[in-house]
Amino acid sequence: MSKPTQIMNTSSPPSPSLYRIGAVSKLSGIPVPTLRIWQSRYHAFSPHTTHGQHRLYNEDDLRKAVLLKALSSQGHGISLIAGLSTAQLQQLQQTGLGIAATQAPPTALAAPLSSTWAVIGLQLAQRLQSAQFSAIWQGQALPIEKVWPHLDEAHADRLSPAPDVLLVSLNGLNEHQAQQIQALAQLHGPRQTLVLYNFGQLKAVASLRDAGYTVYQDPLNDMALADILLRTRPALQPPTWTVQNQHIPPRQFSDTVLQRVANNPNQVLCECPRHLAELLGQIARFEDYSRACLDLSAKDAELHTQLNTIAATARNMFEKALQMVATHEGISLQEDV
Repeated sequence: MSKPTQIMNTSSPPSPSLYRIGAVSKLSGIPVPTLRIWQSRYHAFSPHTTHGQHRLYNEDDLRKAVLLKALSSQGHGISLIAGLSTAQLQQLQQTGLGIAATQAPPTALAAPLSSTWAVIGLQLAQRLQSAQFSAIWQGQALPIEKVWPHLDEAHADRLSPAPDVLLVSLNGLNEHQAQQIQALAQLHGPRQTLVLYNFGQLKAVASLRDAGYTVYQDPLNDMALADILLRTRPALQPPTWTVQNQHIPPRQFSDTVLQRVANNPNQVLCECPRHLAELLGQIARFEDYSRACLDLSAKDAELHTQLNTIAATARNMFEKALQMVATHEGISLQEDV
C-alpha cells in the first residue's frame, strides 16, 4: 500500500496523512485522469497545495473518492453528487433515495436533444409533465408521444413511427412482467428502454439488464430522475455529409499487398504510399470490427451499421487514392509480384 506523505502546504495545516493523486488512484480504484476531471470540472475534492505546486489529498478526499465511485456506478450523475460532503454521500448511499431534499434548489439542466418518448405508468407521465419537473428541463416538457396506464394496455396498438425511448414504471417487477416489457420493446421498436420499479425480483431485474435495458429502482427525486433521462440516447442523426446510396465494392487489397507497399524501399522522398497503405489497413480492420461488434439492442445495431457503412466508404476512397499514387510512382498493387 502506498505510504502517506507528511508535508506542509501553502494554505492550511495539513491532515496527518496526505496522498499524491497516484496513491489515491491505487487505493480507490479510480483512474488518475478520472480523478483529475472530477477535481477540475466538478471541484469534488479539496487538495492541499505544496510549495512545489503539488496537490495532496487527505483521508476525507480518499473516502469521498470511494463513495463517488460507488454512487456513480449505481446511476448517480457525478455532476449532481460531486459537490456533496462525505457525510451527505454516506447518507445517500445508505438511503438510496436520491439527493437529500435539504439541499439547495438545483439549477436547471440542459434540455435533451429532440426525441420522442412513450410512457407506461400514468403517475410517472403526470410527474414528467408537471411544472416542477419541467423547470429542471429549462421549462420544456418531456416530449411524450403516448401514455399507457398499465403494461396490458400497451399491447393494444403498435406505435408508428417507433419512439426513441420507452419508459416503464412499475410498483413490482417479476419475471412475467420482465417478459412483457421485452415483448413490448420488440412490438414498438424503441431505441432505448428504461424501467423504473419499486420492488422487484433479482432474476427479473437481471434479465432486463442482460437484454440491454436500463433499470433503476425507485423512489428517485426529480434531479436524480432528470439525470437518468438526460443520459438516454436520442435517435441517431444522419451525418452532415451524405454517403451515396449505392453498393460499396469489397476490399481490393489484402494485408500482404498493403504491407509490401508500406515497406517499399524505393520510397525515399515521398512517403505517401506508405501512409496510405497503413491507413487503409487500419480502416479495413475497423470495418471488419464494426461488422462483427456485439449488438445488445436495436440502437446498437443501428449505430454499428452506420459505422460500418462509413468505414467501408472511407476504405473505398483511400483505395482509389492508393491506386493513383501507385500508378504515379510505378508501384505494383498485384497480389503476386
